[in-house]
Amino acid sequence: MNYQGKTVDTIIWLQTSFLGDIILNTGAFNLVKKLYPKVRQVLITTPVGQKALADHPAIDQFIVFHKKSMSLPKAISSIKAQLKNSELGHGVLLQAHKSYRSSLLAMSLGFPRITYEESSFAFGARLVPRVAILHESIRAALLLEPLGLSREELFQSKMSLAVKEGNEASDTCFQGASGSLIAMAPGSVWGTKRWPAEYYAELAQNIINDGHTLVLMGSAQEEEQAEVIRKVIGSHERVIDLVGRTSLDDLRAIYPKLDLIVCNDSSPIHYASAFDVPTLAIFGPTVPAMGFGPRSSKNKVLGIQSKDMPCRPCSDHGPQRCPLSHFGCMKQLTVETVYAHLKQLL
Repeated sequence: MNYQGKTVDTIIWLQTSFLGDIILNTGAFNLVKKLYPKVRQVLITTPVGQKALADHPAIDQFIVFHKKSMSLPKAISSIKAQLKNSELGHGVLLQAHKSYRSSLLAMSLGFPRITYEESSFAFGARLVPRVAILHESIRAALLLEPLGLSREELFQSKMSLAVKEGNEASDTCFQGASGSLIAMAPGSVWGTKRWPAEYYAELAQNIINDGHTLVLMGSAQEEEQAEVIRKVIGSHERVIDLVGRTSLDDLRAIYPKLDLIVCNDSSPIHYASAFDVPTLAIFGPTVPAMGFGPRSSKNKVLGIQSKDMPCRPCSDHGPQRCPLSHFGCMKQLTVETVYAHLKQLL
């Protein structure tokens, strides 16, 4: 691997976006590890990113960017000190996060830099197009193209996370489970990305009635959606309620055990893709053509056709409230439709 006439010894990745985006970058990390096993990879990421990617075989060093609790000058000074103590050789920085803060950090570190044409303050960097029609995990790998990788090689990138073995939380909660382990993650940071919780509740009841074990998943911030489901299904021996009860380590132990997951357009899609868990993904205000759909070998994306819902997609992320107040992109997707596809996928 060469850049600017020199052999590259180290790739310094800068990715400090949302958790799902960080997981999406693992395909690019894996590709470097596969094709250039002697090249060292350093990841500058958030505290959450470090925890989620713990033990990842492609990453040689993590450097945490405390962007919420530390001023940018202090963060730059801390990161520079850590890099100075690392054996980098000839390093190249690949900036996968497009924000102005990431750009300022990247410029301050002084390495040759590759980033997207769309990145803020991309002065002095080698720019690559963030090709709209590609999946985001492939778009992350595009940053490797100036280092000599071909498009054919970039398309081979596959996401992954390290399995957490011997995890007491997962080993205990799944003891005695019957039927298939079907997970349900009804939450999302973005309000309109959530298929209605009462729909999830009806779907949960169908799953239980068919003799499967339901694994209810989500963060503590998603208790409101989980409580709607709990009120419908009640206490049941075939329900494992993990909402607000799992760490990022636990998730790396739990996902590999699942037979299927139903979720919205949110980070569980990317966790499932990283562990190749069959995925039924529900899209409302966004569409998978934006590049964030599932990459599991078995997956199905459900959503109202845009020809029947001309306002869809309405946003890159999905607003907190429907701009037109009808929320038809989610409300018109019935439980019957979702459950029929769930059974086919299972």
